[in-house]
Amino acid sequence: MVAGAASVAALVVAAGFSFGRAPAVAAVGAVGLVAALWASGNPRLACLWGVGLTAPLGIAKRFHPMPHMGGAGAYAIEAVDLFLIALLLFQWRDARRGGAPLVLPPLAYGWIGMILLGLIDALTGPYRQLALVEAVQMAKSLALFLLLIGELTRARRFLHLFAALAMGLGLQAAVGIAQYAKKADIGLQFLGEATMTTLEYANRATYMDGGATFRIGGLLGHPNILAGYIAMLAPMLLAMLMTRLSMERKLAIGAVLAMALVALLLTLSRSGWLAFALAVPILAGLMLRDRRSRQRALAGTMIVLAAGLAGALAFAPAIVRRFTQSDPGAVDFRWDWMGVAWAMMCDHPLLGVGLNSFVLHLPGRTIHGGTDGLTRSFGANWPVVHDIYLLIWAEQGTIGLICFLILLAGLLRTAWANARHCADPMLYALNAGALAGLCANLLDGFGSFFLRQMPGARLFWILAAIIVATHVWQRRNGRVP
Repeated sequence: MVAGAASVAALVVAAGFSFGRAPAVAAVGAVGLVAALWASGNPRLACLWGVGLTAPLGIAKRFHPMPHMGGAGAYAIEAVDLFLIALLLFQWRDARRGGAPLVLPPLAYGWIGMILLGLIDALTGPYRQLALVEAVQMAKSLALFLLLIGELTRARRFLHLFAALAMGLGLQAAVGIAQYAKKADIGLQFLGEATMTTLEYANRATYMDGGATFRIGGLLGHPNILAGYIAMLAPMLLAMLMTRLSMERKLAIGAVLAMALVALLLTLSRSGWLAFALAVPILAGLMLRDRRSRQRALAGTMIVLAAGLAGALAFAPAIVRRFTQSDPGAVDFRWDWMGVAWAMMCDHPLLGVGLNSFVLHLPGRTIHGGTDGLTRSFGANWPVVHDIYLLIWAEQGTIGLICFLILLAGLLRTAWANARHCADPMLYALNAGALAGLCANLLDGFGSFFLRQMPGARLFWILAAIIVATHVWQRRNGRVP
C-alpha cells in the first residue's frame, strides 16, 4: 500500500509538471480505477457494473472532431470502452481454457451489413471521414452487444446489470430534477450534460413564448433523448416490481421509477410520453401472461393505472398545453425534412447518399436554399431528419434499411420466444421489460434519431443483449427448474 501510494504521488507530480492539470487528473483516475477493480474482490463483476453505470454517460476523450448532427462527430475513447476491453480479456482467457465460444446471433448480421455499407462509403464516398467515424461507432456498439451476451451467462449476472442500469436511471432522473429546480444546467458537462445554450434552443422550440418554458435533458444532452432513455428503461423497473424481490429492493426500485417518471414529464417530450404509454400495456400483458407473476402483475397493473391517472390529472394542464399549444414550426420542420429524406432516397435508392452525411446533402434540397440560407436559419449545426427509419433509408438506401429491419425483427422474434416460456421468473420479467422498452424505442424512432445519439443509444444495445442472452441462457438451462 505504501509503495502504491508513493507511485501514485510520483505519477501525479510528474504528470502535473510535465503536461498540466488534465493529464494529472486522468492519471489519478486511471490508477484509481485499477485500484478499485482490484479492491472489489471480483474485478470481472465490477467491470460488468462499470458497463452498466458508464454506458449512458458521455465521459470520453475525442479526437479529430467533425461537429454536425445525425451521427458520430469524432473518434472517441469512452469510459465504457475501458470496461469492455477488460471483459474482452476475461472472455478471451475463458476461451483459451475451453470455455463457451463467442455467440454471434443471426440478427447481428443485419447490423454487420450496415457497418459494411458504411465502410464502402468510407472508401468510395465524398465524405469518407464521416462515414468511417460512424462505422467505427457502430462496430463499438456491436462489440458492446456481443460482450454482454458472453458475460450474461448466469441469472445473477443479469440482476447485477439491472441494478447498475437502475442506479444510472436514478442518476439521470436526479440530475434532470435538479436542472428543473435551478432552471439551468448544473455544471456536469464532463458527464454529458448539455450546455445552457443547447437547453435554451430546446426551450425556444417548444412553445411560442420566447423560451420561458424550461425542459430538462439530464446527462444525455437533449430533453427528447432523456425521454427516450426513460421510456426504454422504466418498463424494466416496473417489471421487476411484479416479481418476488424483497420489499426493501422493491422500495428502492419504486423510488427510482417514481423519480424517472417525474423526469419524463419534465422533459415535455410528446414522443417520449407516447412511447412509454405504449410500453406499459405491452409489459402488463406479458406479465399477466405468465402464471408465476400473474397475481402480482394484476396488483401492480392496478397500482400503475391508479398512479398514472393521478399523475395525468395533476399534470393535465401541462400535458394538454404541450399537445395543443406547441410551436407549429417544430412539427412543420419535421414534415419538411421527411420530404427531403424521401427525395434523397429516391435519388439514391439502393445505397443512399452515404453514411453520416445527411446534413451535408441538405443545400439545394430545402426551402432555405443553399449553404448560406441553412446557416442563417439554423446556425452552424444543421438539423437532421427526426426519424431513424428515414435517416437510415436516406443515408444507406434500401439495402441498409432492410438490414436494419432484419435486426429489429430478429430482436422482436427472440424476445417473443423468451416470453412464451422462461424457466427463471426474474429473467422472464427482465425480458418482458426489455421487450416493452424495445417497442417504446421503435415508436420513438418515428420522431427521433435516438440510435445515432451516443451514449443514450447504448441502452438499446444493452436491452438487445439482455434479450439475446436470455434466449441463450434458456437454451442452455431451460430444463433446470
